Amino acid sequence: MRIVHLADLHLGFRRYNRSTSKGVNCREADVFKAFREALTKIKELNPDLLLIAGDVFHWSRPNNLALVQTQGLLQNFIYQSNIETIVIAGNHDAVRTKDNTCILELFSFIDKVRVVSYEAEIVVNHDQTARIACLPHSGLLEADKIDLRPNRDFQFNILMVHGTIDPRFVNDDGGGNVPPDLLEMDWDYVACGHFHSYRHIDRFIYYAGAIERTSNNIWQEAEEDKGFIEFDLEHKKVFFHPLATRKTIDLPMIDCQTKTIEEVNNLIADHVKQVDITDAVVRQRILNLPSSCQNQLDYKQIRNFKSQALHYEISSKSPHTKTARLFAPEGTGGGLYEDAKQFLQSYPISQDIDRDTFVEKGLTYLQRTAG
Repeated sequence: MRIVHLADLHLGFRRYNRSTSKGVNCREADVFKAFREALTKIKELNPDLLLIAGDVFHWSRPNNLALVQTQGLLQNFIYQSNIETIVIAGNHDAVRTKDNTCILELFSFIDKVRVVSYEAEIVVNHDQTARIACLPHSGLLEADKIDLRPNRDFQFNILMVHGTIDPRFVNDDGGGNVPPDLLEMDWDYVACGHFHSYRHIDRFIYYAGAIERTSNNIWQEAEEDKGFIEFDLEHKKVFFHPLATRKTIDLPMIDCQTKTIEEVNNLIADHVKQVDITDAVVRQRILNLPSSCQNQLDYKQIRNFKSQALHYEISSKSPHTKTARLFAPEGTGGGLYEDAKQFLQSYPISQDIDRDTFVEKGLTYLQRTAG
């Protein structure tokens, strides 16, 4: 029996002030492109079961375009492949009040699709060979209310969960912790969602990772592949299938401690010459650049780079800044600064307002307040 493990789609994710010719945010289009490619590859693989381990949408109330496209793609996928599919809700899908309904419930009306949105639930596949213990985000705190232990009356026992299983593997806020004793049980496979990078954790425990770079800190994922997992339950063999994604480039950091502003501008140019930034998402970090020198950067050159890339940003940090506490430690992918930046990049604004300027001014006000 073969399964495919897909997770963290984050459909409806939007970033930056660029749109396609059809008026769709470019990053939202990128994520849907990756999803369509994933479904096409999965149809070709023709597994016995498809598991989607949470965070189907980036928002619990996705925009109409994201909702309609997802419903159509998933329905056509089932119609063409007849692959049994089980979906659990992640923290991004979860609703906050009991009088609301998880949007994923819409997919339960599609033949061959089972949705587990709230509490832990046991799902058995159509031919009774696999027992899937499903633990969505909202069910993490009440996982002990249902017997999720493997049942050897079934040939295969699978756990699908959305949450944190190790504090080293976190790049998205809002997740819950998975009970450690649950992971220590004799599972044939554990399909995890929430962490956006492909990881083999232990035995047959895997994070499939996201299908595009949609986490709080995309830069730490810049060079890694995104995709999904195919797993052969009988032979215990794993295959990772990469997907095409938007090129993301984190340029070498420039330390201005002993450099003139002319040298800094030259280094900014040299870094771009070393790579092709066309239509890419690009960051240039600058350390120890005094506030008094920031207006001496070559902004004509920078505007040219912005026009070449989908997104080009200068991330500068003054020496001895009082706002250092806004920045999380290297590699954690969080912090107030990053949270605020993510919020401003997705906040609805008028079409006549430049998104990059809006974000930059907002972060500047935040730093002044904190200082």
